[in-house]
Amino acid sequence: MEIKFFKTANFPVPIPWINGVTLFKELAEYLVVRYFYPDRIRENMTSVDEGSLRQIAYDLKMFLEALAHNCIQFCEADYHDHILPILNEQTKKNSNETFNSRHTRLRDFYDYLAKKGIRTKARFPRQTVHKRYGDSNDDFLSHTKSNNGITYSKDEGHKNTVVTSDYKDRVISIEIYGKLYSRLLEIDPVYAVMAQTMMQTFLRVSNTCEMPLHKNDLNDYFQVWPEFQRVGGDTQKYRCRAKGNKLIKIDVFPFTLQSIYEDYIQPYYQERKELFESKYLVRKNATLRFGQGRVLPEDILWLNANGTPIKPYMIEEAFRATGLNVSPHWLRHTGATHTLWNYCRLNNIEPDVRLATTFQEILQEQLGHAGLETTRIYIRTIIKLKARMYMPFAIPQEKKMNPALEAKMSQDVEETMALFFENRVKT
Repeated sequence: MEIKFFKTANFPVPIPWINGVTLFKELAEYLVVRYFYPDRIRENMTSVDEGSLRQIAYDLKMFLEALAHNCIQFCEADYHDHILPILNEQTKKNSNETFNSRHTRLRDFYDYLAKKGIRTKARFPRQTVHKRYGDSNDDFLSHTKSNNGITYSKDEGHKNTVVTSDYKDRVISIEIYGKLYSRLLEIDPVYAVMAQTMMQTFLRVSNTCEMPLHKNDLNDYFQVWPEFQRVGGDTQKYRCRAKGNKLIKIDVFPFTLQSIYEDYIQPYYQERKELFESKYLVRKNATLRFGQGRVLPEDILWLNANGTPIKPYMIEEAFRATGLNVSPHWLRHTGATHTLWNYCRLNNIEPDVRLATTFQEILQEQLGHAGLETTRIYIRTIIKLKARMYMPFAIPQEKKMNPALEAKMSQDVEETMALFFENRVKT
């Protein structure tokens, strides 16, 4: 059995068909309910965006196809005899976090079947309710919040995980970044330039996709490199909405603007924009929407070679195609960690978590977070990586680097880092 998903532009849910001819009714109904009515599965169940729903669908596809391969109907699958062995086999090369995530998705699917009155043999381990309290002193906004703790369910079927105290496994070396850039360049230059933009601005993938050529709802006019050169200035402000729909304003530095223009806009944009207007917009499934309530700008910037607007899932697919096991979100952690390290290095400061408050105001706006713990995590990351070959930042001063990067990353690191921190202090 092979499950194939079909999707239309105006409907966010992928519809599963068995071998492309028979509707997988139970799975289709589950995906619709999971996206539109999560409370019908479990009280207070969180909603998901299109990207997350796509991953849920893919995980269920792999599991259900594995059951079918072993001649087991999903209603006949026993937790210990069938579900757990398949899950263990499919996640044996992954982290415990990945196992837990997929375990939860399978539980949700079977919980939905139970709510529908569909009898199954799956009996998942129990869930228990706990309460977690945070440190209000770590949150600059804590005086506006209640501190009654966060209620959460503990799944007895989950594997033990370690609380994240650093991002050392999500910070890549300059060598790996050089390989990533080169391979993305081969796939499509737009992905390489977007990766560089994420590295240098710390933007999330969705916020990078939302960057306009010139303007969108939050930016009256965003200058391209030649305009920025004529007007002058240290940085250009880019406004976007971070987690929780919070409006943030971040700095985009001259070397990033120059790269976007010289490596993407100047050689590729005009031809791609014509394809976007003549080929993409006339398609029945053409849409600028993505995720949950997010929309690409009409003044579109990022387009692939076919004139198709770049959305987060396309970036994820491009990163997977490089074969480097690097997530797009890691570039945010990598850029922030290396920036902070270089500031310490240039000012002869030994990284120490006790300095979190000092760095908080500087990094807070660019990263879009309010708590001190995230800043501490970056400092711990520096401490743990300092002895490795992970430094310096993606704009190196002395390291030899991939020739594809050399021309566009020759900016002096001291000047660049000093400029970054000077601007953060001024604002």
